[in-house]
Amino acid sequence: MTICIDRDLSVRSVRDSLRELLAVLDRLKQQRAAMQVSSAIELLNDELGEKTSDTDVDELIHRIFSD
Repeated sequence: MTICIDRDLSVRSVRDSLRELLAVLDRLKQQRAAMQVSSAIELLNDELGEKTSDTDVDELIHRIFSD
């Protein structure tokens, strides 16, 4: 059980770091890179069995379709 918990904590840590990176990429207007990072975040959410929030989905839509 400890190994699974440690693994989940590690995956969450990576995911959270990617969220911070995503914010930086958004500020730099790097949409293509931000979309790739966002995809990685979604994959990690799936791995953790966590649903992507509606806010995250809205932000992704804005990122993809913004000027």
